Amino acid sequence: MTSRAELERRVDELAEEHKGRAFADAITSLAAGLDAPDEELLKDILVRRAANLDQAVMDRVDARGWFRRQWDRAGGA
Repeated sequence: MTSRAELERRVDELAEEHKGRAFADAITSLAAGLDAPDEELLKDILVRRAANLDQAVMDRVDARGWFRRQWDRAGGA
């Protein structure tokens, strides 16, 4: 069994080394070498990170000043 900290460290390393599709392929390769409990742990890590990213985007959208500046730029105002 791999520890959560070890898997998180490995995901961080892969994120730094690979971008976009290459990252997805690297995660798929990592998952292929894990047993079922570790694969579930990896899925949990990835889902939590995705939720954190979604929350960060929503926080920026909720910051009305930022949103207004972007809107003004898009409209040429």
